[in-house]
Amino acid sequence: MAQAITMQAQAMTAQVNWQEVQRENPSVRSMADSLRNFTRMNPPIFRGANTSDDPQEFVDEVHKILVDMGTTDIDKAELASYQLKDVAQTWCKIWTASRVLDGVPITWELFKTAFLERFFPREMKDSKVEEFINL
Repeated sequence: MAQAITMQAQAMTAQVNWQEVQRENPSVRSMADSLRNFTRMNPPIFRGANTSDDPQEFVDEVHKILVDMGTTDIDKAELASYQLKDVAQTWCKIWTASRVLDGVPITWELFKTAFLERFFPREMKDSKVEEFINL
């Protein structure tokens, strides 16, 4: 009986502590809500290992969703990074860590530029330029 009361008291304490954390740091709650809303919109996933994956298409589709959600430029970059898996996720972790050392906030434009520089193959770039010229 005493053990059940102790466990109930611990659970109540944990709940109170979580509520205090939520009140003290609304940006954590806000980002969790944004991530939940973002994933409900079924954004594409980019792995980075398959050359048939179009990084520009990934960027365009994710950006459309993020604009519809009304997110900030910094939140756009963070939310987009959740859709990177495998090779792309590893790249993002390393790249983000290097950016944090510079102290520069990671905006959507910064993320998009670095992402496309890394994952947009030269052959695909050349093909897109040729396609554009032929229009």
